Amino acid sequence: MPNRTNLSRILNLIFSTVVILAIAPAVVAQKKFHIDYTVSIASTEAQLFHVTADVQNINEPRLELSLPTWTPGWYTVENYLKNILRFKVTDAKGARIEPTMIRKQTWLVEPKGLDRIRVEFDYRADVLALNQAKITGDFAFFTGTELFLMAANHRNSPSTVRFEMPAGWRIASALKQTDTTTFTAPDYDTLVDSPTEMGNFDLTEFEVDKKPHYLVTNPAGAFSKDKAAKFAEMLAKVAKADGAIFGGLPYEKYVYFYFFTQAESNAGGALEHNNSFVAFAPPGQFATPEMIIDTASHEFFHLWNVKRIRPAEMWPYDYSRENETPLLWVSEGFTNYYGNLALYRAGLHTRERFIASVADAISGVEGSEARAYISPANSSVSTWVGYDTPLAFGISYYTQGQNLGALLDLSIIHDSAGASRLDDVMRTLFRDFYQKGKGFTTEDMIGIINRLTKRDYHDFYRRYVSGVEVPPYETILGYAGYNVETTPQESFTIGMSIENTPQGPIVGRVFRHSPAARVGLRGGDHLVSVDGYDFKTESPKALARIEERIGKSVRLAFKRDGRDQTVDLPVDAQTDAGYRLSEKPNATPDQLKVREAWLKVGR
Repeated sequence: MPNRTNLSRILNLIFSTVVILAIAPAVVAQKKFHIDYTVSIASTEAQLFHVTADVQNINEPRLELSLPTWTPGWYTVENYLKNILRFKVTDAKGARIEPTMIRKQTWLVEPKGLDRIRVEFDYRADVLALNQAKITGDFAFFTGTELFLMAANHRNSPSTVRFEMPAGWRIASALKQTDTTTFTAPDYDTLVDSPTEMGNFDLTEFEVDKKPHYLVTNPAGAFSKDKAAKFAEMLAKVAKADGAIFGGLPYEKYVYFYFFTQAESNAGGALEHNNSFVAFAPPGQFATPEMIIDTASHEFFHLWNVKRIRPAEMWPYDYSRENETPLLWVSEGFTNYYGNLALYRAGLHTRERFIASVADAISGVEGSEARAYISPANSSVSTWVGYDTPLAFGISYYTQGQNLGALLDLSIIHDSAGASRLDDVMRTLFRDFYQKGKGFTTEDMIGIINRLTKRDYHDFYRRYVSGVEVPPYETILGYAGYNVETTPQESFTIGMSIENTPQGPIVGRVFRHSPAARVGLRGGDHLVSVDGYDFKTESPKALARIEERIGKSVRLAFKRDGRDQTVDLPVDAQTDAGYRLSEKPNATPDQLKVREAWLKVGR
C-alpha cells in the first residue's frame, strides 16, 4: 500500500493528465479553419449588401477564395462577380493585403504568416429571380451562391453567418438558426444552398413528423391566411407521401419561399435547395393552393432527387463552370413523375388525374419533332446551351424523363412480379450512393434495376435513353391493362416565344410564316396587354384570352423603341396528336395485379 506522499503524487499526476487530455481537444477545435460572415443591408436605395468574411485559423501560405459562377439547379452561368463592388482584403489590424485574381471569380491571397484575414465587399442586388438577389425598401433576398466565398481545400469547414438589417425587419433562412440573427452551416455546400429572406413577409408554421416547416409568402398580405393554411395542409400531405418512400424526412426544418409576383429575369418558376425551395407564383389574388401545389410537389421531391441522389458528374458541384451530365432526365424527369405520383398518393389528385399525367407526358414527347433527333441523355447534357433561352430545335428532358419514369416503374413491377418498383430504385440510390457520399452513373442505375428484376435493362437504355427509338407504349402500359389511344388535340399558336425581363415580358423568337411574323412583331418588343389584360400583372388572364380566341384575333398592345403600338394578332389553330390511356375491358388477373401495385397508395 503506497504511503500518503506517493499517493498524493500519483493523484496529482492523474489529475494533470486528465486536465491536459480535456484541454487538448478544445485547443485543436479552436485551430480549425473557420469563416464568420456578416451580411448587412448597406443601402436599400442603392440595393447593396455589405458582406464581411472573417477568415480564421489559416495555416497555409496561399489561400484561394472563389465565388460561384452559377446556382445549382438553374443551369446557366451567371458570373456573380459582375455584381461585386469594392472588394478588399485586410489583416486583423486593417492593413491592406492585395489579392491576385487567378481566374475570373477566384482570388489568391498570400497571408504571409497571418492566421486571420478579413474580406469585405458590396454586392449589388437589383434582380428578383431564382438565381439572383434583390433588395427593396421592404425586403431583401439572396441565395448563398451570390454572396459567400469558398476557400479552396476547406469545403467541409463550418461557417457562421450573422445578419444586420433595418429595424422592424425579420428573417427567414434555410440555414440552422442559433439566435435571432445568427445562423450556421456545417460546410460550404450547405451554406450556399440555403436561401435567406429578410424584411416584411407573412409566415405560416406547421409540423410534419415533428419537424418544423415554414411557408414564407411575399408580399405580405398577398396570399390570404385562409389560403396559406389550406396550402400548408396540402404541403404536409405531400411531405408525408414522399417521406414514406425513403423512411423519413432528411432535414431538421424545411422552408418554402413564395413570391407572388413576376420574376425579373428568365429565372422564374421554382428552384430546389437543400432543405427549401423558392417559387414565383401568380399574384396572390389570382393564385390558389390548388393552382400552385403541382409545382410544390415537384420541388419537394428534389429533396432526394438531385439534392441528394445526384449524378456522378455533379458530385461534388464544380461552382466554377458548367457541370454537364447525361442524367438530368432522371434528376428532373423522375421528379416530374413523382411530383404527380405524390399528389395522387397524398389524396390531392384522383387516380384519373394521375393516369392523365402519364398520357400527357407521352403526348409531350411524341408531339415533338425533336424527339426523333435528340435523346434524353443528349438533351440532358446540352441543357446549358438553352436552359432559360429559346432553342431553334430542342426537347424537354423534363418530359422525356417523366415519360420514361412511368415506363420504367411499370416495367420493374412487371418484371419483378410486383416485388419491386421505381421506389426501390430511388431508395437504393439514396442508400448506396448519397449516404455513402458519392454520385451515381447510368451504369449504376442499370445495375440496380437488373438486380431488382433479374432482367438486363441495357437494351432499354440503349434504345430509349441514349437512343431515339419510340418506346413500346402498348406493351408496357398493357402490363397494367391499359390501352394507348391517339386522340387529336387542338391548341393555339401565335408563332412567338415570350421572355420575362426586369422591364416586363418581351417577344423572344418570332417564327417564320407565323401569325406574329405576319403582323410584324419583332424580338425585343415589350408586351403590354391582350384585349385589355395587362401582360405583366394579369398574365394568366392574358394567355387565357389568347387561347379562347382560336380562329379569331386579339388586340395586342406593345412598345417598340419607347413608342406605343397595337396590332390585331391572329390566333391560329393547330392540331397535334394527343394520347389517352383507357382501361382494357378484358384485363387479365396479371394485368390487374400490376395495375394495383402501380396505383396503390403507400408502400
